[in-house]
Amino acid sequence: MQNLYQKLNKWFNQYTAQFELAKEKDQNNINLKIEHSRRVAQDMSEIIKEMKMTEAEKYLAQIIALYHDIGRFKQYQKYKTFSDYKSEDHGKLGVKVLKENQLLNELDRESRNIVYKAVEQHNKPDLKEKYFNNQKELFFAELIRDADKLDIFNIFTSRYKKHSQKDYVIKLATEARISDEIYNRILRKESINYDKLETINDLKVMQLGWIYDINFKETIEIIKERGYIGVIHDSMDYSERSEEIYQQVREYVGE
Repeated sequence: MQNLYQKLNKWFNQYTAQFELAKEKDQNNINLKIEHSRRVAQDMSEIIKEMKMTEAEKYLAQIIALYHDIGRFKQYQKYKTFSDYKSEDHGKLGVKVLKENQLLNELDRESRNIVYKAVEQHNKPDLKEKYFNNQKELFFAELIRDADKLDIFNIFTSRYKKHSQKDYVIKLATEARISDEIYNRILRKESINYDKLETINDLKVMQLGWIYDINFKETIEIIKERGYIGVIHDSMDYSERSEEIYQQVREYVGE
């Protein structure tokens, strides 16, 4: 399994190197996804380090992490956007890339299906058991959701530390208000879609609420160690609602 992972690592480098786009902005976006994929693979290693998994299962998780966004490159090359709504589902596109290039032929059918299902479902608003054939498929999908979310936390909090948020909040109001729908959904620990956001604080509340979508205690501990929750909170404009939500999230993670 180690040899297969090394081969797939090499193929990933060769494949992504093909995406040389004319405009600097476009090439930067491609590079960001390459870097993101590598960081997610690193985060996956940290999450599963102490888990009771076989060596083969850990390599399978690493393959999923490295390839979870493999559909992003063709998506951006064709549509010049990472928005699934404006183009096509990058999870499904990723599975297509894996199958067309026969990358997983050395794996048994069960393992191939685990990778396909995890890549296909990692970007959905919620994981629904009815889309999985068994608990093992669901387990690996939950793992990649956690590893992916760790790096998304990292990306946003790095921007907040630099007081930079222009790329994400261009259409959001700058007032301190948290809208009623966002406030109520977060208190109920429900997922929030981007299209419901009205203010910058709504965005940051949604990000605090990602903690309720974390599946493993190992991931929670990493989030606490890295201080992501505090960074998001400290970047928010003060309101009674923001403080209430922050305290609820802190209690949830055991801070």
